[in-house]
Amino acid sequence: MQTVARALAVLGCFRGGGELGVTELARRVELPASTTHRLVSALVDAGFLEKSPTSNRYRIGGALAEYGQIAYRQHRIYLVEPHLEQLATTTGASASIAVRHGNDMVLLGTSRWREADGHELQGVRIPLHASALGKALLAWSDVSDDELARLPFTDGTDRAPTDPAELSKELVLTRERGWAFNDEELAVGFRTIGIPVRDTGGRARFALGLRGTTSLMIPERVPFFADLAKVTADDIAAVLFAS
Repeated sequence: MQTVARALAVLGCFRGGGELGVTELARRVELPASTTHRLVSALVDAGFLEKSPTSNRYRIGGALAEYGQIAYRQHRIYLVEPHLEQLATTTGASASIAVRHGNDMVLLGTSRWREADGHELQGVRIPLHASALGKALLAWSDVSDDELARLPFTDGTDRAPTDPAELSKELVLTRERGWAFNDEELAVGFRTIGIPVRDTGGRARFALGLRGTTSLMIPERVPFFADLAKVTADDIAAVLFAS
């Protein structure tokens, strides 16, 4: 179990993309370089990592692309993409769909890149407390106070919630107005609307996000964009949860 946990920790270092060497990996996971090298070698053999042909560094391997495609099909994201594109085209913002994974939300699909995205692209794994999609997933799920207390409130800008009480208050507001909001809480200059994609029982299985620059998502437009996103979320739910 310890070896598996260590290997997963090494693999987790590549979530931000790019290439990493053994020395840097060893420092990040706080393991000896020799142990890290053995773990990296095992991950390379399994196809989860590959060595760059031009440097002595490593990057994500092709096997993870295979697993990613499997997850993509299992979650039926291919059915969602036309709805994301239509919403993005209508608003000029970037549309995405996400699912919860532990203390984070993970993006499963996004619309094509647009100028409204800016050049600072968001990551695939994003903390729940500081993201509109994460708040939507929390607001329409059975989440206890203890569960909120276990969330790390370390990431995000100084506009993000800093403790469970502040987040709980925002979740109440989210449910009252019917949509979540990230007002420059993850990246300065960007706002995101989060809408729950609910199953037939009313639980948020996925969340729909609409992200754009503050110049695009001005306060006067946000409610209108939220209404458009709600319609799209209903359309997506009808596709994903059709009997």
